[in-house]
Amino acid sequence: MKQLLMKQTFELNRRFTITDEAGQIAYEVRGQLFQMQKNWQLVHEGSEVGRVTKQTFSMLPHVLIELDGRVVATIQKTGFVMFSNYRIDSRELHVDINWATMTFSVMYQGNKIGQGKRRWVRFGKQYELTLLDDTAEQLFLNVVLGLDRAKADKTVSTLFADNWAGGKK
Repeated sequence: MKQLLMKQTFELNRRFTITDEAGQIAYEVRGQLFQMQKNWQLVHEGSEVGRVTKQTFSMLPHVLIELDGRVVATIQKTGFVMFSNYRIDSRELHVDINWATMTFSVMYQGNKIGQGKRRWVRFGKQYELTLLDDTAEQLFLNVVLGLDRAKADKTVSTLFADNWAGGKK
């Protein structure tokens, strides 16, 4: 079991870190603020190990979660304006999530690989993450980034009357 902390603050270069229980930087997340298609790269020891991409030119917005160059899951918006929700599609992943509190657990091939919750802080966002399977660390972190991206988009869309009560699993 391993504890990680994903700490985000608002910065124009859209970079933040994921630290281990000793406070050492384990991963860096890099994003682009002024691009049409938004990407977030999970970087470990200088190399990209995963990517989260928000598709901009699709009927309904969705987020792609990639690991080793292949899409492992998508988070798809369903419905329109007042009745919108999100659906997570994957063959091997199952995510139980409470979208309102952002508490979640992630299962891969029937085994729970991690869980997390959002800590409410004044500036930025923090996620306390518990990794239960060290071999699925990068997969778990990419899923967390994808969930955070979908939640951020949903938060913005609530300004335009989206119904955020009770997300689909």
